[in-house]
Amino acid sequence: MGGSFVMLCVRCRTTEARPDSVRCELCEAAERLDGRTHLGGRKRVPVSGSAVLRSPVALGWATAGLFALVGLADLAGAVLDLRTAGFVERMADGDWAAQDDWADSESVTSWVTRFWALAYPGSIVVFLVWFRRTRVNAEVFDPYGHTMLRGWAIGGWFVPVVSLWFPRRIASETWYASVSAADRRGPLLLNLWWGTFLLDNAVSQTVSRALNRAEELDEIARAYRYVAYSELFSVVHAVIAVLFVLALTRRQDARAHQPWPPAAPGPLPEVPDAPAPEKV
Repeated sequence: MGGSFVMLCVRCRTTEARPDSVRCELCEAAERLDGRTHLGGRKRVPVSGSAVLRSPVALGWATAGLFALVGLADLAGAVLDLRTAGFVERMADGDWAAQDDWADSESVTSWVTRFWALAYPGSIVVFLVWFRRTRVNAEVFDPYGHTMLRGWAIGGWFVPVVSLWFPRRIASETWYASVSAADRRGPLLLNLWWGTFLLDNAVSQTVSRALNRAEELDEIARAYRYVAYSELFSVVHAVIAVLFVLALTRRQDARAHQPWPPAAPGPLPEVPDAPAPEKV
């Protein structure tokens, strides 16, 4: 059974948005008073007047391409680590001829590791530049939709503890500030990207410690398999990261070419005084 699509306000997420906006009337009125939603919530920070809209398309594709290269390196590493685990298991069973195969596999693995060591830092640098650009663009799209200063778009990744949620908040506010009439999707992809990012880092650190502690051949073989599974999960995260970067890039590009709704709320409409009652 068909029905009209109803969009909730991107600020309070509880009230239906106006047909010509992405905010409800109550939130727009509350913003004019103190920068909050009509439900309260976090105080909106004043944005800098120097915000300039710049296309994120080239940076977005560069970031996605580098993330894809990192994912390919992780996939190759997973295959090689699974092979290495097999060689070590053969040695544990007494087949010492597998030692030569292990040495050959390690040689190829070292080349893959060098490639990853070049692609990964490069992807981080380009991603941070892209991330900050989308944040500044979001200030142009919606100057009233941010609870953190733009400096946290980069600094939030490097401060211990707060790095676990500051970038996610900035990404969420950027996502909703970039909404357009052509794309009103929710934050599912954003949440998948952030969730897999946190889990990927935790799993990678755990299996690396397990490999460093392994001493017996069977322990080494098992640790290599865990590392391979971790790298396969890194591939999954890389795919989601590519999809997220491209989605936000397309979202901002569409918003820039379809400037809807107005970035700043207009003045409240004037209501004429009611006429005085006539005397009988």
